Amino acid sequence: MKHFLLFLLILTTFAGNAQRNLKNASNRIGVQGQYALLDLNTSNFHTNQEAGFLAGLSKRSAFYNNFDLIFGVDFMQTSLSINANGAASEIEKVKYTWSGAQVKMLLSYLIAGDQFSVEFGPIFQVNGKMELNDENQRALVLDGYTSLRAEDIQEWSRVNGLVTLGLSAGFTRVRFTANYQYGFTNALKRLNDEGLTLKDPAATNFKGNLGLITAGIVLYL
Repeated sequence: MKHFLLFLLILTTFAGNAQRNLKNASNRIGVQGQYALLDLNTSNFHTNQEAGFLAGLSKRSAFYNNFDLIFGVDFMQTSLSINANGAASEIEKVKYTWSGAQVKMLLSYLIAGDQFSVEFGPIFQVNGKMELNDENQRALVLDGYTSLRAEDIQEWSRVNGLVTLGLSAGFTRVRFTANYQYGFTNALKRLNDEGLTLKDPAATNFKGNLGLITAGIVLYL
């Protein structure tokens, strides 16, 4: 977290200096906040979409003809729930939450100047482990398994790559955004190295891809 805050400070300083030195109105720094819905596309667990948020800074610069280049950094806190076997064989949702950061480098195609654009590109994400929201659910056996518990899968992959496609509409100083992010790396890869087959023979070949829907606002300074 300290490294992330330091990176934000560096980005703010760099972007602020760049904006003072550039006369083109297309070069500007933005403060952004987004509401997020996260899911995990996997056949290993029965997952449920949960809400979270992203907040950070971005730098939009004129790139080529009708294209802008967007560089941004976001702090993120997102959640996900997985079905588990509760009391009396009832299904319970075990909710996990984690924090992290995303660094993005996007191309923005200006369809109608500052009023409407399409944005796409790669995202690099670093995140912590999945923290259980309710410690009383640690020993619950996950749905589809005989002995794999909720606490056994917290150490998922800490680094993930995603691609995003979205829309941006508004004005020079204010834009509203909506996009979908899809993870092209295996978010559950680390679980394959945890020796979980010793706890449950079915706990093997973990594979999952993140899916993130976001909507929010960017305020340009």
